[in-house]
Amino acid sequence: MTDSLFEELPEVSAGAAPEFNDVLTCKEWLEHVPLANVAEAQRQLLAQAAEFNRFPCKASMRLQVLEALREAVAFVQIEQAKRFTNRSLPMAEAEAAVFADTIALWENMRIGYLRCLGASQAGETGMPAHAALLAQRALAYSGLKMFHHYRAYREVPGGDWQALHRTYRVAEELDVTEDEVKDYLNRDVHDASPRIQYMRALLMGLANPNELARRQLSFVAFLLERWAEKVDLSAQPVADEGMLPLVVDIAGDKPPERLTGAGDVKITDPRFLDVTRLTKSLKNRIGLLRKGESPAKLALGEDCVQPSCEQLLVFLYRQWCQPRQPRASERKQVAQAAMVCNDMAAIHYYILGKVFRQPGGQKELSQKERDQIATFGRISTKDEDDYSAVHGFLLEHWQIEDESVSGLRMKRPAGSPGKRFTHGQLIAVRPGDAKNFMLAQVRWLMESNDGALHAGLRLLPGLPAGIAVRSYGLNAANEKFIPALTLTEVAALKSPPTLILPVGWHKPKRVVEVFVQQPLRVKLADLIERGPDFERMTYEVLPD
Repeated sequence: MTDSLFEELPEVSAGAAPEFNDVLTCKEWLEHVPLANVAEAQRQLLAQAAEFNRFPCKASMRLQVLEALREAVAFVQIEQAKRFTNRSLPMAEAEAAVFADTIALWENMRIGYLRCLGASQAGETGMPAHAALLAQRALAYSGLKMFHHYRAYREVPGGDWQALHRTYRVAEELDVTEDEVKDYLNRDVHDASPRIQYMRALLMGLANPNELARRQLSFVAFLLERWAEKVDLSAQPVADEGMLPLVVDIAGDKPPERLTGAGDVKITDPRFLDVTRLTKSLKNRIGLLRKGESPAKLALGEDCVQPSCEQLLVFLYRQWCQPRQPRASERKQVAQAAMVCNDMAAIHYYILGKVFRQPGGQKELSQKERDQIATFGRISTKDEDDYSAVHGFLLEHWQIEDESVSGLRMKRPAGSPGKRFTHGQLIAVRPGDAKNFMLAQVRWLMESNDGALHAGLRLLPGLPAGIAVRSYGLNAANEKFIPALTLTEVAALKSPPTLILPVGWHKPKRVVEVFVQQPLRVKLADLIERGPDFERMTYEVLPD
């Protein structure tokens, strides 16, 4: 297995001609890389790293050059990642191009260190002494490739997991998994080892990263600098308070998973994760946060605030330290088409079934409408039938893959036309056999390698209806109504009736005017949830 890891490296060639051939010429070349222009700097670094990986030289010199490149590479990669991080999916063409170059540069750094690690394993003069550092660096760049897939909400290829596992296997064979090395590119903790670096990648993959927001992902990466060392790895199962073990197959191409006892998981070469120390650390911090201790005093960072800090730690505890919780409602596999739309105006149109018009006003008939009444006895609805196309309110074709009472897992196949989606946004879904739309919030998103868009949806309780809303008061008398939504009460779920308004509308005790069939004064109450494009809140209807 480890032989094939090195056999897959690009062949060296006497024709390779990088701009540098040793550490001195590399440092001279770096002085002319335009770091102020990060796009151009990334292009140059990528081209030269790829060319140098084909260049024949001693492993000791290759290592020196790679170490010299690391800081510049890290800088441009962090800056360029901002161009595809925290974006809607699927990626725009320009975003996808930057993402591809970023992944390629991480990969070329990984390849360089892996070539040196192969030389160390082969016993090349002077290289065995650097085996731990080389394994740590190769694992670090594997982890960075994966992390930037998570930041872009892209599927991590199975081959990347396989490469990560194979590299750790080499570290085991060289008996350097616990050897300490320094990594000064870490944000806070510079002490590392091959095991710690491997564990950072494993735990990040276990953290359900497609559900985490950009800042949460960065926070988890920060925590793992400190906490990855708290997880031990062994070839034998560990006692874990009666829970089935957490295991990774280092001969496979997948992240770790908690065994279920069902006997349906085939593991060729298992390594078992002992999360005892990590569990204790998480429990202690969660308990202290609940008692009012500040996150900063618990070494959680100055920018970590409550209650979001505690909520994220509880989420991580469930992912890393507990068996998978049974779902509140059973989820069943289905293969059913569905129609989907996003954007408040489009959702309002499809739920209400007609064009949004300012309520209460008399509409003067056009000459065209008078002619239609004279000819047909009614006004044609063709214009409203075409309204969705005219305004871009086209329904998208998705596939439901599984469902429960409270949620759906869906897929929009590659090549299917549609808009971009983002975490937390409001959407309307109508399964193929249903007459009405349901409202849902996007819980997680992932773009797969074949271009398909995958989403997990949480259904919002209640039957939706389209309404109109505007501010209330003397200064608001001339304001126009805007489209909004309402959801009915669901007593069985203890869910009250709610309003869904655009972002920025909610203020406790604010009075607004709502038009359903007649105008009503409504006082806004508690905010239940907020997404990037909506706020859902309880309300009280005021007497006339």
